[in-house]
Amino acid sequence: MNKKTHIDSKKKDILQAAMRLFATNGVDGISVKQIGEAAGVTDAAIYKHFKSKDAMAMEVFGQYCSSYTTLIDFYRKQSGSFVSRFHQLVDEVVGMHDEDQCGLLLLSQHHELYIQASQSQNVRQPLEALTEFIEQGIEHGELPEQDARLSGVLIIGAITRLSVSSLEGELPQELTPFAAEVKQRLTALLSKGQ
Repeated sequence: MNKKTHIDSKKKDILQAAMRLFATNGVDGISVKQIGEAAGVTDAAIYKHFKSKDAMAMEVFGQYCSSYTTLIDFYRKQSGSFVSRFHQLVDEVVGMHDEDQCGLLLLSQHHELYIQASQSQNVRQPLEALTEFIEQGIEHGELPEQDARLSGVLIIGAITRLSVSSLEGELPQELTPFAAEVKQRLTALLSKGQ
């Protein structure tokens, strides 16, 4: 039993290290050896858990897609006005960024493996969840008619760009102080419609 916990712990360490490195350097810019060094494990330990670096990248991407999709779906299913639920979602995403900058950075990348993962593993994307959330606001008359998918793309693009700008030093490392203005501007984008 103790050995199983140790193995699970090592896999978690490997995934954390891989996520940070993939998010900041891209999948192609990182080697298995670098992931092992960052996780404090050998290459052999990595290959006990993953067939390849690509398999590791697909698992990391799938986990982050799933966590953000689940979060969006949670707020879509809550009661209350669209704006209040959307603001809570933005607050949580900004808070998640401040705890772990790499998650949004990872989702902002467009590596062919991530496209393959979303298609082959039938991973529901955050964009799908956000589009449904916006459509719900339109159907309830809380948002004007608009292309919900386009609005979702614009919102995700803005939020992931905040993360990139934070990493590059264009914005502070913590984005929580900007949350009110981010919510105001993103809500204005949705409220204008077509």
